[in-house]
Amino acid sequence: MNTREKILGKTEEFILENGIEKLTISKIAKELNISQPAIYKHFKSKDELLTILALRWLNGQTLVKIFPFDTSKYEHQKEIVHDWLWSVAIAKYEAHRKTPEMFALYTTYIGENLELGRKHILEMVESLKTAAKFESEEEAAAYIQAFVYFHHPKIAPQWDDQFQNQFENLWTLLEPNLNDF
Repeated sequence: MNTREKILGKTEEFILENGIEKLTISKIAKELNISQPAIYKHFKSKDELLTILALRWLNGQTLVKIFPFDTSKYEHQKEIVHDWLWSVAIAKYEAHRKTPEMFALYTTYIGENLELGRKHILEMVESLKTAAKFESEEEAAAYIQAFVYFHHPKIAPQWDDQFQNQFENLWTLLEPNLNDF
């Protein structure tokens, strides 16, 4: 494992054990028995370190399940769209429940960074468009926007035991608009 990966791993470990508010570069350097300048050799700033860590965590928790989305077992567009949206929703729901500290990092460093947030949404739109064979990005984006309650990190504190029921209720309203190709 290279130094960069060690820094990322130790930072994630620290956040999980102590919370993000107690994190300092000096504490990570001390735990790795390296100097602070050694960390800055790999990351320009604490914000860059945390942004990269948040992206790495997001990719491992959520995006790996939908990029690319395997449609080989599906016959109908409705099923693809439903399961794609549910995969995103349940991955984020479970991540929020299992590792709230890392979800908080994701919320702070991706959810509040307009450029990263836009990039994440565009990746989601492209994935859904491809999986469901939508003709336009706008159509895929409309479904993602309709289900924002189930994937936006700022709404996560409202998620409760009715999460799946709420998802299915919304799905019932939108399902008739899809094809049975």
